[in-house]
Amino acid sequence: PDGDARVLVLGWGSTFGSIGAAVRRVRVSGGKVAQAHLRHLSPFPANLGDVLAVYDKVLVPEINLGQLALLLRARYLTDVISYNRVRGLPFRAAELAAVIQDVTIND
Repeated sequence: PDGDARVLVLGWGSTFGSIGAAVRRVRVSGGKVAQAHLRHLSPFPANLGDVLAVYDKVLVPEINLGQLALLLRARYLTDVISYNRVRGLPFRAAELAAVIQDVTIND
């Protein structure tokens, strides 16, 4: 868990770089946001439920139809915020930063 952050951005796979760059942008502008990245989905890390429970909001950006968000909701009963799209292109850091700021502002 990341200090006083109330929002966690959780990713996996190819979203690592985009999420990292977006989180850095938000932090530079004063936002309090944490980042975590899953290396494998099966099995989930043993402490994932505990980590998710620390944050008020969990944002899951995915370049698919939101399968990780569905798994997290089912396994941990956590109302994650899914941000997904299927265009075959990676997320841009500025795009994700805007989404993260929107989530943190509406916190």
